[in-house]
Amino acid sequence: MNFKYQIISVLALLLFGMNLQAQFAWIDPPEPDVREEVTIYVDVAQDPDCQKLASSEGPMYLWTWNPSDPNIPDGNGAWNNSNEALLMTHEGGTVWSFTYIPAEFYNVDNFKEIYDTGLSFLVKEKDGGAGGDCSAEGDEFKTSDINLSVPSPFVEPVFSIPSLVGDTAVFSRPDDIFTLVYDNRLEEKITMQNADELWVYARAFDADDNQYIATSLGQLGTNPSLQMVTDGSGIFTFSVIPDELFAAVIPDGVDIRTLQFQIVKLPLCGSDCAVDGEFLYNFACD
Repeated sequence: MNFKYQIISVLALLLFGMNLQAQFAWIDPPEPDVREEVTIYVDVAQDPDCQKLASSEGPMYLWTWNPSDPNIPDGNGAWNNSNEALLMTHEGGTVWSFTYIPAEFYNVDNFKEIYDTGLSFLVKEKDGGAGGDCSAEGDEFKTSDINLSVPSPFVEPVFSIPSLVGDTAVFSRPDDIFTLVYDNRLEEKITMQNADELWVYARAFDADDNQYIATSLGQLGTNPSLQMVTDGSGIFTFSVIPDELFAAVIPDGVDIRTLQFQIVKLPLCGSDCAVDGEFLYNFACD
């Protein structure tokens, strides 16, 4: 197994493991294609902030808002009268489930956004109550808000070394070597498939969000340090020490906080000559 796939596998296992450990909410399959049917499960007895629902016989309803409100007639319904279309299945004990196709249910055009945002929802009785909280003294009949990570089954063509930590943070410093890796064999965009030479349009941002460009788009071909390296296998790499790459354009005393890269081929021909996406990396350390 190569380094890239090791990174992806470890991250997926960690995410799945955290869901299993908590046993409050999880998804099946654990690395789903969100364009197909999946099931989310919630054990209301494991809610760290509400034990009231553990003794409830239900029925229970899904109430969700992220990545969007439900794309169904009447949406979530009213707080004191949930939509019957969101009735959950009692799996036994204190576990409830809901089966759906997330991309359709939330009407998300770019389904991969779901892997970035996760799913946000809660479980409630038909009437969610009059307010307060879900403690024994409160007057709400709902779980805590649940923000469920959705591990992706897809191998992305672009990743970095050091790899991402958390969201887009990189556990590194601007004076360390940073490597961007692009596997052209995984490219779905026809106009970028079977590329021979690729370049990186590199920008940096400081703490005040001021932008610094290593070399302008029109002059990329004049800067060999921005050309990606390949052995012809379809894998391209770009290794750089950010402080050195931007030394000529960043004033003394200004620190790089964020890197932004776009992978392109020359001669430029608009979006057809670029890998979709601008890849952002925020440094976690000074």
